[in-house]
Amino acid sequence: MSRLSHDAKEQALAGMRLLGTKKAGALAANTSIEKLNEEIKKSAVFRKRANEALTSGKSNLADNALEVISTYALKPPLKTDRNQLTAAIALCNAFIPGFRGATTVQGKIDHDVRVITAVPRPKYEVLDNPPKKMLKSGKDKSVRIYDDKGQYIGTKVETVEEAIEGEVIKESE
Repeated sequence: MSRLSHDAKEQALAGMRLLGTKKAGALAANTSIEKLNEEIKKSAVFRKRANEALTSGKSNLADNALEVISTYALKPPLKTDRNQLTAAIALCNAFIPGFRGATTVQGKIDHDVRVITAVPRPKYEVLDNPPKKMLKSGKDKSVRIYDDKGQYIGTKVETVEEAIEGEVIKESE
């Protein structure tokens, strides 16, 4: 196999600097991608220069994409080409670190109980569904009810079961 000439290598590096891909370098040098990859594997100096050219090309693409976005933001045309704008945003997301901003996890919720309803419902007799296991309440709230004359009428008991009905998904031991 013949090696690439110095001029072909320089043309390949120029193509890689322009578009940031090995395919662009191979087209600029008028050779195949496989031959370019073989040359990169054989020569450590060319490998280093090719990696620098690829990085430079990707940075160049990101700069051009950012320029397109800035143009649309600062001087919007009458008719927006959404395909071009979407592609520019995708390139900026890919090649500019932190372009989208950092995403942070605010907290973690461990789901052991699935809440079915938060409104007291009447208890219907359903034959084909298994009975639901009710959650145990911590404290009972009893309210004594009196009439206008101060005579005791009765006691209303409010528990957690009246407020939340749920199924236990994972039993804690």
